Parts: sequence; C-alpha cells; structure tokens
Amino acid sequence: MMARIVFCILSLTLFLQSNAQSTIVNDSISIPKGSFITTDNLENLFVVTPTNDLIKYDKDGNKLATANFKVLGNISSVDASNPFEIYVFYRDQNRIIFLDNLLNLRGECDMESIGVSQIACVARSFDNQIWLFDAADQKLKKYSKDLKLISESAPWNSLSIQNTINPVQIKDIGNTVLILNNNQVLEFDIFANYSKIKLSDTLQHFQYVGSNIVFFKNGKAYAYQPQSFTLKTLDIILPKKCKGFRLEKERLYILEDEYVILQTFSEK
Repeated sequence: MMARIVFCILSLTLFLQSNAQSTIVNDSISIPKGSFITTDNLENLFVVTPTNDLIKYDKDGNKLATANFKVLGNISSVDASNPFEIYVFYRDQNRIIFLDNLLNLRGECDMESIGVSQIACVARSFDNQIWLFDAADQKLKKYSKDLKLISESAPWNSLSIQNTINPVQIKDIGNTVLILNNNQVLEFDIFANYSKIKLSDTLQHFQYVGSNIVFFKNGKAYAYQPQSFTLKTLDIILPKKCKGFRLEKERLYILEDEYVILQTFSEK
C-alpha cells in the first residue's frame, strides 16, 4: 500500500506536509475494548486495559512487561515521557507511582498524606518532579518527589481564563508547561505563571511533536504550529473506528475499539 506522508524527522519527530512517497507497513495488537494508550520516545507502546493492566510493547508489537497494582484502583493516566521512569496516576487514591522500564515499582507519592486530595491531572516535569492541578484551590502546582511544594500558580479563577476550569492534561515541554482545559491549550512558564492561550479548538487530548501541537478531531489528524499560527491537516489516513493516535519518530499508533494498529513509514 502506497501513501504520501507528511513527516519531516528532526531531533524530535515533526510531521509537516511533503510529497515524498513512502511505504506503509501495518501490524496490529489485539486489546480489550475500552483500553487507552500512550507511547514513549523509544517507540514503545503502553496499553491500559479496563481491568487496569498496564502492558508495555516494543515498536514491533512484542509484549515486554505487564503490571497491575489492584489495590490502587483505576489508572487515570500514564506519563511515559521519561522511558526509564513511568508515572502512573490513580486519581481515586490521589497517588502517583513510579515504575522502571520493565514496569517494576520504584517509588510512590501519596498526595493525600499532605492534604492534596482533589487532583485533576498529573504530569512529569522536565526535571523528573511532579506537576499537578489541585482542584481544591484551583492551582497548578509543582512538587518534588519528597512532597515539597516547589511552585504554584495563582488560583485559576483569578486569571484571565475565560472558560470553565476543568483541566484534563498537563505536558511539560521543557521551557513551558501546556495544559488542556476545555478545548483550550493554556501556556504556563516553568514557575507556574500563566502566560496565554496557546490554542483554542475542539480537542480532548494532544501530543507535542517537534514544535507542533498534534491532535485528533472529527476523524482527522491535525498539527498546529504556534510560532506561525498555522493549523494543518496531516495527510494520515485514519480508519473510521479510530479513537485516537500517537506519533513517535516514523511510527504511528492508531487506537481502535479492540486493536492498536502499528504503522511504520519507510522511504521507497
């Protein structure tokens, strides 16, 4: 099967329009219906099943490890931005656990123990600490792993955020922090100071690839370039049952109801 790709691979994967012909190699992994996925920058795939199994696969779909910490309840999110230290967040317990690259438990933070009991979302910081949004006082906060508060924003209801406060995703991109809140990607600096609205669109999740905000909407893949304020439709063919996707280098991972489709794009 032949298709045109829109990828330009830089130090990080950057998907832009081009006319280079490529061959698409497909494979797939069977997963339980209702699972969600993430990936790391080594092209590994992580699947979270409805029974809270966390399963790691390599880029070719080979299973590498499985973990399930049943006593902690439901997995709310997984941050694999550091492939050697995986952050797993359990919202019902207000607890974050840290796993190694084989999904062995290496540590945990019980945020309830310091009175942080209404966490909306969590992410790894660039220096391997913790970002979280505390819904109790409506603040973005950064904590060390020994539960010391490093920095915090002003309460969001005092900021010029003209939207319902309901953050669902945090992404630390090194020099800034991006937060998805009701279809808007908000930008904060590394000290938790609010900067501006980075993107306003219909999106439920995003990935930062190169310098693009990449997201899935209405069955299509989009890339927004904040520097040029341009929004492009990526020339990626997604199936009708697509629930979302992830991009890592030359790999594309497409989530369907009961499958993850693995695609490799290689030059002719």
